[in-house]
Amino acid sequence: MEGMKAIANKYGLKVNKQSDLGPFEWKRRMGIHLAFHRDPVNIFLHAIFSIVNAWALLLIFFPFQVPGVSVFSLQVDVAMLLLCVVFMIYAMLDVGAAILVTGAYALTYPLCALVMELLQGSTGLMVALGVFLTFFSLAVQVFIGHNIAEKGIDDAVENFKELFESKNPIYFILLPFYTYLDLLFLAGYKPEKAKFIWSMTDELRPKLEAELKAE
Repeated sequence: MEGMKAIANKYGLKVNKQSDLGPFEWKRRMGIHLAFHRDPVNIFLHAIFSIVNAWALLLIFFPFQVPGVSVFSLQVDVAMLLLCVVFMIYAMLDVGAAILVTGAYALTYPLCALVMELLQGSTGLMVALGVFLTFFSLAVQVFIGHNIAEKGIDDAVENFKELFESKNPIYFILLPFYTYLDLLFLAGYKPEKAKFIWSMTDELRPKLEAELKAE
């Protein structure tokens, strides 16, 4: 067992364990995930580079059309379909935040056509650029955000282990949503929900910091 459940068991987390945690137990997952993301620099880097990550995925899927599907005579590509799927997943957690976050991702979509033109319509180069940007943005978040700003407090390994063990990409797709929803909470959005989720963060974060000092 890897991922959020492994972290919860390792640190003996009990706050709100028996509460209604929503689809995918997302509230507990978010509370645990945020415990690894409390440094302002790390939060800023995740907010910026999660957009880059989203754009990278759109670049990868933009060249591929969905056969026989069009909207208002506009051929639907897989990047459009990906945006719709991401919105539906996020909306299961919070509709208002889903609109804002997916809207931010969608703002990068027009750049895909521009890049495709600059690359002279090369699907291979589009995919290669998207893959490069994905690894680059993840590297910035891990090596600068976590290794430097958070002083080594990081859940990336558990997140990837869970992805490969469960073969369920939804858990991974939700990770950037937690960052943006956290920022909305900090701005005063849904304070009761924020308090519920932060209570789990507040249980775990001191344990992570104590473990770091003990090393």
